[in-house]
Amino acid sequence: MNGATEHIEDLIGRYIVGEATETQIRELEEWCALSPDNQKYLDDARLIFEKATLPGEVDFDTEKAWASVRSQIDGKGKTHFFFPMWSIAASVVLVLGLSLLFFKPWLQKEEFQFVSENEVQTHLMPDRTEIALNRQSEVSITYNERRKTGTIRLEGEALISIPEDKKVNWTVEASGLLIDDIGTVFQVNANPAKTIFEVSVIEGMVRLYTKETEGITISAGEKATFNRLDATFAKVEADPNAASFKTKNFDFQEESLSEIVGKLQEVYGKTIVLEGPIESCKLTVAFENESLETILGIISETLGLEVQTIDERIIIKGNGCF
Repeated sequence: MNGATEHIEDLIGRYIVGEATETQIRELEEWCALSPDNQKYLDDARLIFEKATLPGEVDFDTEKAWASVRSQIDGKGKTHFFFPMWSIAASVVLVLGLSLLFFKPWLQKEEFQFVSENEVQTHLMPDRTEIALNRQSEVSITYNERRKTGTIRLEGEALISIPEDKKVNWTVEASGLLIDDIGTVFQVNANPAKTIFEVSVIEGMVRLYTKETEGITISAGEKATFNRLDATFAKVEADPNAASFKTKNFDFQEESLSEIVGKLQEVYGKTIVLEGPIESCKLTVAFENESLETILGIISETLGLEVQTIDERIIIKGNGCF
């Protein structure tokens, strides 16, 4: 089978099972417009797919089937690959065989959906890819082991960790932004209510782009921003605390108390209020998987502040910092 044949059958398979992109659909429509035979090929393939009733477990030798089909074509001297196999579509055995041959790779996909409301969730995919969802986030996942592809449709924030042996090519989709993994650990903040999306790479490399733009590539230690209004990209230094919602690890370097408290509120889901002229107090400190109580205790002792809890609110107050 030549490359053109495989490409067209790939498009037909994706189209029939509803996985074709708009660009692929347009390409298939243009191909069908080239000749009535092309359109008939698509129509017959779709009919067979709709009529077939596939068994749960079938031992089907695709290579042997292809060899048999090729020999029949070659024996008739056909040079055009759209052979009249569909004339015997009434045969149930052939219908089932062709359905397995052409469409089994697409039918083996698995679909997952996860919604995180008030707590961080961690989910492991069949290839050991780990997806950690922050609060108020959700993903819809399509996974195809045979085709070695996976798509993560994200709303909100997630930390995605790909295993080193990388058996699947993953793509993240978020409101028009596409992110291709190149073997890595990366964080995506794609809140649909915000104009700017952020992607920080902890390990490895990712490529960000849209269907209309080439985009950029970023590596470990870098962060990319995507402006949804004008579809522009920018590259800056990565936030060292991008994965904190999952790891509970923090690294604050001469950051103001207001910035530190803001990050702690995001990660622990607690309301923290600052009272007195202390917002601009600077602090350099690191924490590794500590409780919020421990972190606030260290901060208050370091800066000479007082911590109180009143009506579910945590109040940090003082007359200044030392």
